[in-house]
Amino acid sequence: MLKPLIFLVMTIVAFSSFADEYDKENFKILDLGEKATSYGWYVPYQINENTYAILAPKHWQETVSYLFVGTEKALLIDTGMGFGNIKDAVDAITNLPIIVANSHTHYDHVSNNYLFDTVYGRDHEFTKKNASGHPKSTWQNALQPSAVSGPLPEGFSFEKYESKSFKITKYLKLGEKIDLGGREIEVIFTPGHTPDGMLFFDRAAGLLSTGDTFYPSTLWAHRSDAYFKDYITSAKKIAEMENDVKYILPGHGEIVANPNFLGELYKAFEAMRDPNTPFEKQEARRRYEFDGFAALVKDPPE
Repeated sequence: MLKPLIFLVMTIVAFSSFADEYDKENFKILDLGEKATSYGWYVPYQINENTYAILAPKHWQETVSYLFVGTEKALLIDTGMGFGNIKDAVDAITNLPIIVANSHTHYDHVSNNYLFDTVYGRDHEFTKKNASGHPKSTWQNALQPSAVSGPLPEGFSFEKYESKSFKITKYLKLGEKIDLGGREIEVIFTPGHTPDGMLFFDRAAGLLSTGDTFYPSTLWAHRSDAYFKDYITSAKKIAEMENDVKYILPGHGEIVANPNFLGELYKAFEAMRDPNTPFEKQEARRRYEFDGFAALVKDPPE
């Protein structure tokens, strides 16, 4: 019985290691000081020697921004909700010139854009409209004390909060590569969650920033600015990239996720087309549960 027992133990250990590979606890938290983290509002993680995640865990949104550092420039993907000054955290990590690019232009991903001089975006009416700022009434459920689970950044108040306008300094093209100096980040258009969705891919390192196209929680494909047919096309496109990805870098909650989700996302959207796939009926929408994530879609989804 000894050999089978040893094999079983080794299998359990191997599975446990695999399961833990995508846990944020495995990644180093940087000590940037109180001011740089907006007094603990942001938690900065180091993913590899030149890639960082900046998580805002005290709000239910748990938005994540990513900093890709090259030898000449750095790319900040998404700037968060604007509750704290994310530029202070970025400046504490690198003194290189910063390019901001957004996975999409919902308020919780662009509200610190105004702090930066260089912002890349889509040449799309949805992007241009949102660059003028988001009215507070649009996201009222996220802009109240009940949305927060810890101390707010020093000087912040819900009454004075605003999602400020920002200027787009360059429009990105499909397939364009952003050269950071010794590091190229590929631009991939992925409409669905919003019309202006984009992914950013460091192909050499296998790092794929997915924004809200995928994160391991409940995906939103039910709002008026979401389009199911576009989402499924985008899901198919990124499923074909699965073997080239080491880590998904999702827009909420977790700082990395298993690339196997890319194939599962496409399968999920295909399943939602099948009338036999079970779902929970909610007001004017459906909720589908899958292994490791869920999706809200319109009723019917398309």
